[in-house]
Amino acid sequence: MQTKPTPIILMVLITTVSLLLFTPSVSHASDTHSKYKGVMVDDWYDRLARCETGGNWKHSTRSYTGGLGIYRGTWQRWSNSSSAKGKTAMQQVQVADAIAFKGHTEPNGEYVYPVGVFGWGCVKNNAVLKAMICKSNKPLVRRWHNRCNK
Repeated sequence: MQTKPTPIILMVLITTVSLLLFTPSVSHASDTHSKYKGVMVDDWYDRLARCETGGNWKHSTRSYTGGLGIYRGTWQRWSNSSSAKGKTAMQQVQVADAIAFKGHTEPNGEYVYPVGVFGWGCVKNNAVLKAMICKSNKPLVRRWHNRCNK
């Protein structure tokens, strides 16, 4: 004789599956900086790349370059190269970190301040990516928390 699951059991099952699918991963494996050595955990860059370019680190269009979908003019200003072509994912993350979190110094000595992460459509419109920014306790990231409620 088979018994049917009760509505409470079904609700618990649905809630558990939803949390697994839509909550940022908190496992130690995804909480590392070993792959990209970035400001954010590796999982954040992987998610951003999947959202922006389907995870294609060799992405190249007339307007955007690299796996993180950086506008070419922005890439040129922040990397002193014309595109992300030939750059590793780690090198692309270093440029993205300069743009978003660290800033950089121009060859003439002028310091260019970081512009934050909310220029990426995926960060603005993806609840998981945004939550990972808004919950970060890293000082370079916390400075952008004022945009979390917008």
